[in-house]
Amino acid sequence: MPTKYDPTELKKIREFLQWSVSDLVEKASKLGLKISERTVYNWENDDTTPDADTLATLAGLFGVDVNRFYK
Repeated sequence: MPTKYDPTELKKIREFLQWSVSDLVEKASKLGLKISERTVYNWENDDTTPDADTLATLAGLFGVDVNRFYK
């Protein structure tokens, strides 16, 4: 069972979808997720970790299973 957040997956998926960080922030805000570009950069660089609810929202936005964000 994966248990640790894997910051590389967020960036991989975002880049695969050809979304900029700004695109992600805009799309997430439409789902009620209040994040900034700085927040996304912090997540992708493993400076901070998104909470479980945020990861679930991002997984839905990306169309992937939430376990993809864990290693």
